[in-house]
Amino acid sequence: MIIGTRGSKLAILQTEKVCERLRDLGLRDELTKKTVSSLGDVITNRALYDMPSEGVFVKKLDMLLLAGKIDIAVHSMKDIPLERDEKLETSAVLPRDSPFDVLISRYRLDDMPDGAQIGTSSVRRRFQFLNYAREKGIKVEIKDIRGNVDTRIKKFRRGDYDGVILAEAGLARLGMGIAYERLDRNPFVPSPGQGIIAVVARKGSEESEILKEIDDAETRVEAEVEREVLKAIGGGCSLPVGVHACCKGEEVELTVYIAPSAETYILQKVVLSRDYYLEEARDFISKLF
Repeated sequence: MIIGTRGSKLAILQTEKVCERLRDLGLRDELTKKTVSSLGDVITNRALYDMPSEGVFVKKLDMLLLAGKIDIAVHSMKDIPLERDEKLETSAVLPRDSPFDVLISRYRLDDMPDGAQIGTSSVRRRFQFLNYAREKGIKVEIKDIRGNVDTRIKKFRRGDYDGVILAEAGLARLGMGIAYERLDRNPFVPSPGQGIIAVVARKGSEESEILKEIDDAETRVEAEVEREVLKAIGGGCSLPVGVHACCKGEEVELTVYIAPSAETYILQKVVLSRDYYLEEARDFISKLF
């Protein structure tokens, strides 16, 4: 089984997590990794919202899958666009790690001074931080930042930024021993799929059937709800949208953030049933507009 992955340290670690699960099924000598550089890895001088198309981190692996040059591909779920080739499917998701963003800064969030420069290339994170700053009565500057996790932390440490916003899951997977503040309060709602490792295969393939044995049921529900909400909103990578679903027994707690501007935002919460979560999620979003 040839496993496709991006070549970053984080992507390799995520792929190894998938390999561990497959080895537990008895697949040991049959696993081979193939690394590629995606468009998002190559173009590092442009913000993500200014990229020529969506799915810049997954398209190359999709092409290799469709061409039969790899058997499965490992992704961060949040990088997978809503529109996919119908010949591909997300065959497995691993148990979710933290979905939250974190702030690495010389200041605590509540002590952020006027004029602080915060690094992120995410439109959602940009708007959420500006929303928060406005409510606190302070003015901050949001600056674009690109590069892998190590690069972003180095830029912070050398003083290019007063703080940077990153995903907690990535820091945990990399074992980064750095102090941070978790952004788990309003209006900081995570990106749909954040903290989820997804594995894609050709639909109906032998590999897809094998992957279904390592699929985590609760994480799949959360991923499906979040992507359904994003689809109902009509959001892509360039829209400031946050969606977080969390399974709690027979219910699914859902939080949705939508920002028309840096001055105003919508933040709504609802509890869905596990039996009709997709229908209830669509109905919930339809009432917001």
